[in-house]
Amino acid sequence: MTRHRRSTSLGCTRAIVLALGCVFAWALPGCGDQPTFSREDEFGRTYYIDGAGNWGYGVAEIHTGLRQAGYKGSIINWRWSPTFNPALDQTIGRVAARARGVDLGREITQYLKHFPNNQVNIICLSAGTGVGIWACENVAPPAKVNNIILLGSSLSSDYDVSKALEHISGKIYVYHSTSDMILQGPVRTLGTIDGKVGVDAAGLVGLRPPRGDRSRIVNIPWNSRFERYGWTGSHTDSTSEPFVRHVLAKAIVPSSEAQQPQKTTAMLPAQR
Repeated sequence: MTRHRRSTSLGCTRAIVLALGCVFAWALPGCGDQPTFSREDEFGRTYYIDGAGNWGYGVAEIHTGLRQAGYKGSIINWRWSPTFNPALDQTIGRVAARARGVDLGREITQYLKHFPNNQVNIICLSAGTGVGIWACENVAPPAKVNNIILLGSSLSSDYDVSKALEHISGKIYVYHSTSDMILQGPVRTLGTIDGKVGVDAAGLVGLRPPRGDRSRIVNIPWNSRFERYGWTGSHTDSTSEPFVRHVLAKAIVPSSEAQQPQKTTAMLPAQR
C-alpha cells in the first residue's frame, strides 16, 4: 500500500511538473505563431481571444458575424492556451495567460506603428478576457486599443483596470449574466483567471473596479431581447453569429470614412 501511494504521488508530481513545463515553455519569448501583415490590415484589426482550453468557441462566428456587419479589417484568432485543458489553463496556466497578454500588447504596438490611424479592437471570452485586459496594459504609448469587449469574463469583478484604461481610447464593454453556470460553479472553485477564489467574476455581475474611470466601463446585463440573437445568458453563446453581427459589431465596425484603407510604406512581419 505504501509503495502504491508513493508511486501514485510520484506520478502526480511528474504530471504537474510536465504541465508547468508546458506553461513556461509557451510563455518564453519567440513561442507561438509568426504571422505577417495582410491586405486587410489596411482597414484595421480585431483580435478574438477564446477562453480556457482554446476549444474554438466563437472563432468562426466572430469572423462571419463581423464580415456580415461590414467589417473589412483583419480578424485574428489569438491563441494562448499551453495545455488545451480548461481546468489547467484556469489555474497553473495563468502565467501563460499573462505572458500571452504581454505578447499581444507588443504586437498591437508594432501594428499601430505602421498603421497609426487605424483602429485595433479586442473581443474576448471567459479566461481570454484576462489575456485581453493584460494586452491593453502592455500596449506602449502612443498606441492605444480602440474598444475591448468582454464576454463571460472570468476576471474578478473588482479587477483594477485603471492601467488598461490608460491604453484604451474607447471603452470596455462587459456583457454579463447571472445565469452563467460556468462562472457560478467551476470558476468559483478553481478561481478567476487573475487568481481569486470564491468571488464573483465580471461575467456574472459586471466589472466594478475599486478605482479608475468607471465612465468608460459599460456593463451590459443579459436580458430577454438578446435571445433573438442567440445569447441565452449562458457562458459561450454570446459569441453566436447573429449576436456578433447585430450587437457586438456596433463597437467594432467603424464609419464608412474610417473603412478607407490606410497605406503604409512597408508590410513588415508581426508576432502572433
